[in-house]
Amino acid sequence: MVKKFVYDKLAYQRRYAKVYEAGADFWEDPIPTEELVEYIYEMNFPRGIKAIEFGCGEGRDSIFLANQGFEVTAVDTASLAVRRASQRAKHEGVSIDFIVGDATDLSSFRSLTYDLAVSVGYLQMIVDEDERHKHLTETHRLLKPRGLYFSCNIGGNTPVQQENLFKEGPKPEDLTPRRIKVGGEQKEILLPIIAAWPKSGGQYRQEFKASGFNVLKVFHRVTRPLGGCWVVIAQRPTQ
Repeated sequence: MVKKFVYDKLAYQRRYAKVYEAGADFWEDPIPTEELVEYIYEMNFPRGIKAIEFGCGEGRDSIFLANQGFEVTAVDTASLAVRRASQRAKHEGVSIDFIVGDATDLSSFRSLTYDLAVSVGYLQMIVDEDERHKHLTETHRLLKPRGLYFSCNIGGNTPVQQENLFKEGPKPEDLTPRRIKVGGEQKEILLPIIAAWPKSGGQYRQEFKASGFNVLKVFHRVTRPLGGCWVVIAQRPTQ
């Protein structure tokens, strides 16, 4: 029988708890995703427009957006990480609306509100096809006409089906070594693997199109935070 992996909304909450229990003040360095930085500089968005980030973690990309003049809403299921993100934002002197919540359930958010949506390493974590489609269609609803979705998520060249996830190698909940900083020094700890669904560029393109987006650009980059990723720039049509 093929195991069906489910989207575990609190998996990262448990991971962050282990990281902080091991003595780290923060899991990640506060360096924004290079590909997002390049995109924001290239587009030269006007100040004061609204952005929403899904899976904001400790806030590195949300804080970057706020520093660039965006009015930012940042969503994550991990309350521990959101608390650290809020501390960082306060230290940076920026105001961000941090929300502890699940980005597959955006029913409480108003339609036609945001100019830009951002997902760096979040979409890949939704391993349930229906939940994934729900997230994308709901984000489509939240965006204004011609609003943009910047997605940077892991994947390779070969299409991956849900039933083929984790057929070989380590499985979700197996422990894997990760490095954190404690007192300025590197420390290795063991963290549970979390199920993810890294798709191919063609699969990412298709799921955005199936959710009503126009796909403007798809390209592959080796990113600092995640490794090999597909960057998708998609847009809500005017109609």
